[in-house]
Amino acid sequence: MVRIAVFGASRGCAHAMVAQGLVTGEHEFKLLLRKPENLDFTEDQKSKLTIIQGDALDPLAVKETVVDTDAIVYSIGSAFNMSSRSMVTPGVCHDTMTILLKVLEELSEEERPKRIVVVSSTGLYDMKEVPYLLQPLYHFLLHEPHEDKKELERLVEENKVLSNWIIVRPSLLTDGKLVGKYRADIGISGYTVSRQDVGHFLLHQCIEPTTWINKKVVVTY
Repeated sequence: MVRIAVFGASRGCAHAMVAQGLVTGEHEFKLLLRKPENLDFTEDQKSKLTIIQGDALDPLAVKETVVDTDAIVYSIGSAFNMSSRSMVTPGVCHDTMTILLKVLEELSEEERPKRIVVVSSTGLYDMKEVPYLLQPLYHFLLHEPHEDKKELERLVEENKVLSNWIIVRPSLLTDGKLVGKYRADIGISGYTVSRQDVGHFLLHQCIEPTTWINKKVVVTY
């Protein structure tokens, strides 16, 4: 059983991973949440989690979340304002990852997790991972969040604390159902993938297997 610290579990891919992980019962989850009362799990589900109330920008809350865990799953992102085409919380990935890595540096070897898995995005540096029809959307609408994701990936790649990292690059995310069938590889292209299936990939291919260590893997249909 792996003890997993989760950042960004209130919604999206990490939320899906935790929900699925509670069904299998294979791992323990420790979640950092600003508003635990908004977590849409049942009371029975919540009773199986360790929940830390706090902000990922608070080093003390971050330390409490990661200490004595085996792996970190990071899936933080900002809400997006469509009218202004801007992030509600600019630079949130850069800022929170900077704090997380600083906290990890200060932990002892025994306290420190041994792996970090980060949810990023496709289409950051070139468009080979993005089908032609979606490229205008990525280029014009997602420029600001993608710049933040670039900083996130840079920090993870260059960090000197955790040598075992995995960067997961999902295609355009949807709210579709869990299918359990998707493609995962380096540099592949695809249109969409559900948050549920990315959660499935995180749970089953990123926590214990070593296939994707130190790689940037695209997950798509």
